[in-house]
Amino acid sequence: MSRTKPDHPKFSAADMAKMEEITGVPAKIMLVQSGLLPTPPQNAKVLDNACGSGVLTSLLFDAIGNSTDTAVVCGDLKEHMANSAWERIKANGWNAEATVADSQALPFPDNHFSHNLMNFGMQLMPDPALAIKESFRVLKSGGTVGMTYWTAPGWLESFKIAVKGFDPGPMFLDGPESMKEAITNLGTAAGFTGVNVQPCKVEYTDDLSRYLSYMKDLFPILAGEAGVEYDAYMRGRYGDGDFTLTWEAIVVTAEKP
Repeated sequence: MSRTKPDHPKFSAADMAKMEEITGVPAKIMLVQSGLLPTPPQNAKVLDNACGSGVLTSLLFDAIGNSTDTAVVCGDLKEHMANSAWERIKANGWNAEATVADSQALPFPDNHFSHNLMNFGMQLMPDPALAIKESFRVLKSGGTVGMTYWTAPGWLESFKIAVKGFDPGPMFLDGPESMKEAITNLGTAAGFTGVNVQPCKVEYTDDLSRYLSYMKDLFPILAGEAGVEYDAYMRGRYGDGDFTLTWEAIVVTAEKP
């Protein structure tokens, strides 16, 4: 069985923008659910954990403006993603910084942040229990952790049908209710209270040819014969031009006592 591994450095600016049309919807909900929107608490200090190119930070400052005492640190294990977030910060004048940071060994002191938010990062952690313990450690008492998880990403169904030997790994196999229970248990074991898990759906429309090209960059498994078969399946199912996929996620927040 072959698992997929996204090849992020291949993404163009247009690809990243398209991706953020999808990931930005749960991120915005998480910002509201965590209490940062519509108005952040005074002197909020936020960790955008596993930040990618900084979509969460972008959504936050787009909503609250730059004249704010809210401060953000964007951290990502991949240097090119931290650099991408930093370029975005500089271009927009946000009260933020970016650094290379391993979510499983965060380079920040104890009791440092009011909010620790991770948009689709926890799902990819080699050791989620360690990552959530680190999230707990760096939060102040009364601080909020936020996480988003895909339960049924829009690409998954077609991959399972059309790509022979595809293994999605354990993250999507148990369904949303099992994931909700597992995440609640994970947060509680780390010391968090008031775990709140809410469902989220994203309806996303794209041009099929652009989508297929993007998917081949995203998933190296599509570089060979599997890509030909996937292309044929998708065109047979959806035709050419625009098509719509439904992405399902959960948004999780909890508090540090």
